Amino acid sequence: TYRVIGFGHANHGFFNQFAFTSTIGYACGIYNAHLHDPEMDGAVIIRVRHEEWEVIQEFNSEHYPISIVYGPLGNFKVEKSPILDD
Repeated sequence: TYRVIGFGHANHGFFNQFAFTSTIGYACGIYNAHLHDPEMDGAVIIRVRHEEWEVIQEFNSEHYPISIVYGPLGNFKVEKSPILDD
């Protein structure tokens, strides 16, 4: 399966918008819609196979650091990463 997460900022802070699909074609369509949505800063496509997962496409127009977080129930979310000092 594929998970598509669009992310950005709204009046009340950072947000994620989630979609699930069984085909890469639908995942790419949702991903492209996020890229053209002015309210989104970016999007990711995650391929999930049983216990393994992989980010196969990622776009971040604002270029701030992000992390993909895998939750205890098999769900994903995008979070802003802290900026680390050298």
